[in-house]
Amino acid sequence: MKTGLRLFFVVALCVLFVQGALAGAPLKGIDVKLGKNPGGGCAARTTDSGGRANFGVWPKGNYTLSLVPAAAPKAGVTKTAAPANSKFHVMIQGATGGKIEREVDASANAAARVAPVQFSLGGSEELVVVVTAAE
Repeated sequence: MKTGLRLFFVVALCVLFVQGALAGAPLKGIDVKLGKNPGGGCAARTTDSGGRANFGVWPKGNYTLSLVPAAAPKAGVTKTAAPANSKFHVMIQGATGGKIEREVDASANAAARVAPVQFSLGGSEELVVVVTAAE
């Protein structure tokens, strides 16, 4: 009986550690698109191995940020990006008023863009977007 109880606790701890290790992991290959409001598209970046997309410094104004989840890999193609049915966490650094964080669920419609996030830039800080796996 004691051995079974110990085994249960070991398994439970392993599950908690694995879940914690996967949550917050950087997502490579997510397309991040910056748009000017009003105006349209300005720039696009793809997240690197650290889940970061650096847009540099942009002029003061209102902007939108859209995300396009990585598509499922084609037959015979290895892709290291997050699957299209992912849930992820987006952090926008450099926005007026401080950092913006959002949880994004791309599993509802993997082929479409996720609703854009609207924010303002002051024209003096780098715009950096970090995309990680949601908890």
